[in-house]
Amino acid sequence: MMSLIEVLRLHHWIKNLLIFLPFIASQLAFSENVLQNLFLGFLSFGLLASATYIFNDILDIKNDKKHITKKNRPIPSGKISIQVGFLIIAVLLTAIFFITKKFEENNFLLYLIGYLLLSLFYSLYLKKIVLFDCFLLSILYTIRIFAGGELVNIIPSFWLITFSMFLFLSLAFLKRYSEISLIKNKQTVPGRNYYGSDKLLIKMMGINSGYISILVLVLYLNSDTVFKLYQSPEWIWPGVVSFLFWINWIWLKAHRNQMNQDPIVFAIKDKVSILLFVLSFVFYLLSSN
Repeated sequence: MMSLIEVLRLHHWIKNLLIFLPFIASQLAFSENVLQNLFLGFLSFGLLASATYIFNDILDIKNDKKHITKKNRPIPSGKISIQVGFLIIAVLLTAIFFITKKFEENNFLLYLIGYLLLSLFYSLYLKKIVLFDCFLLSILYTIRIFAGGELVNIIPSFWLITFSMFLFLSLAFLKRYSEISLIKNKQTVPGRNYYGSDKLLIKMMGINSGYISILVLVLYLNSDTVFKLYQSPEWIWPGVVSFLFWINWIWLKAHRNQMNQDPIVFAIKDKVSILLFVLSFVFYLLSSN
């Protein structure tokens, strides 16, 4: 049972909370139908993400067996066979089919299909292309925001999408940086075309991408939209500072080789990250009152 939970990577489902972001940012009124749609959308993306994770583990089984941490995953370790892995994928996709029948009248299903196709191309080909893999990971995160907007009939703003792209590009670079830190200069990351000598350059690109995401937030605070949406927009500023601190914090941890997992997974376990997220949310609530 534990192996099944582990192979589904349920803790990664927290990434799908991005589906709720357009609804929260737009400050729409709560309704039972809206919340039901968002929950089913969250569930659909969670099941689909789990299916793609399993498929990726099956494809990467040889490289993962050589990885310092990935070798302990259920499929590389042999706790779950490849045949069982494909069976689980089939069950997950079937469940998604029945859940998404409710969304036949909007484009949510198209975002799911787009996410699936991009994930497959990533697993089969694109993850081996330097830099392009990180940009694609950023796009996969941002698709969740577009899908969430579709569920509540909102087009995500330019500010939200731009912020998302640069933030998750920074996190994608952070993930690669952590992998590169485990190898020597002339070695390559298993299954990737990154060299150990790329370490400094990847760190520079990642930190700069994070800072650009903060710059987008700062520019957004000076836009007319903020004064229309928020009653006390001055409270957003401390939230931006908290977020800036978090960007610096996670890159500092990576620089010290203390980031040996997905940055999002790290964040939900790290006390400093949790505190900063709570503070940012409190400042958001204060700005709305």
